[in-house]
Amino acid sequence: MGGKLLVVPAGCLDTELKKRPNAHLFISSKAAWDEALEEVKKFERLPG
Repeated sequence: MGGKLLVVPAGCLDTELKKRPNAHLFISSKAAWDEALEEVKKFERLPG
């Protein structure tokens, strides 16, 4: 892809990201629950 693809394992993200995702890949085979994830509850840490 001429240096236009960046793959980052999610487990290594421990600092602020300056580059944001610009594509959502393989959506034809995405999970049924992968819709409007920005609307689900968010937690700073494990809910207690």
